[in-house]
Amino acid sequence: MRSLISSLDLSKGDVQGILKIAKEIKEGKVPKLEGNVVLLFLEPSTRTRLSFERACRELGLEASVVTGSESSLVKGESFFDTLKTFEALGFRCVVFRVPFVFFPYEDAVRSLKISLINAGDGTHQHPTQGLVDLFTLVEKLGDLSGVRVLYVGDITHSRVFRSGAPLLRMFGAEVSVSGPKNLIPRDVKVFGIEKVFDSVDEGIEWADVVIWLRIQKERQREKLIPSEEGYFKNFGLTKERYSKIKKFFMHPGPVNRQVDMEGELVYSEKSLIYEQVKNGVFVRMAVLRWCLEDG
Repeated sequence: MRSLISSLDLSKGDVQGILKIAKEIKEGKVPKLEGNVVLLFLEPSTRTRLSFERACRELGLEASVVTGSESSLVKGESFFDTLKTFEALGFRCVVFRVPFVFFPYEDAVRSLKISLINAGDGTHQHPTQGLVDLFTLVEKLGDLSGVRVLYVGDITHSRVFRSGAPLLRMFGAEVSVSGPKNLIPRDVKVFGIEKVFDSVDEGIEWADVVIWLRIQKERQREKLIPSEEGYFKNFGLTKERYSKIKKFFMHPGPVNRQVDMEGELVYSEKSLIYEQVKNGVFVRMAVLRWCLEDG
């Protein structure tokens, strides 16, 4: 059974295959699959959960949603035993979003006869969002060779960054980061980062595309941003910064208006946020097919 836990597990051929399926689906060539899928969401979600629900429905899969309060995990059951329960009940796939890091995972995946799709685990990975962002940029720009992409914000706690940066680099993009120093990982160069910009304005001058990230206060053990107003002034997308963006800007959502960016810029001409949400359905349909049909 194929699973997708981390974008680091994907070869370029795998990614090209998923993007090809997503493009065909977006053009109206929708495959039909059979079986039952569990959507195990132990964290709040709007875009990812609803896009997976719709993806299952469009593919002909029956989806059962289990939230944190409804899962036996709250009674002390292990994550692995929960997955074994889903397997015993005849589900073909589990799409999971959990507050903890699911790592190491290789032994668990090998011992299960069920596909697993990671919809976000702690600060670790969110591979389908990375694929959505890649698909959206390829759709808009074509060849990404030499395209400069800047991530701005809470890099330390961002599973979107950890998933997206390797995929963008796989397709030839240069990736850099900018944000408060206490929100930049010390080992950020491990991710193949070209530069770390203390000044977001210098980063925007360098970049072709800018991806803003949300400050993840729920994952911070202490308050790392003294003032949201100060953060917005130093790193947020203002009208002045918007005018200097060369091509596009993105945000995986949810957007905190007047913290990440000015509210009236969210769906502006250079914004790809609306496209990211739309493409989320097509890419997640493609991932489900890649796991269940081709596997």
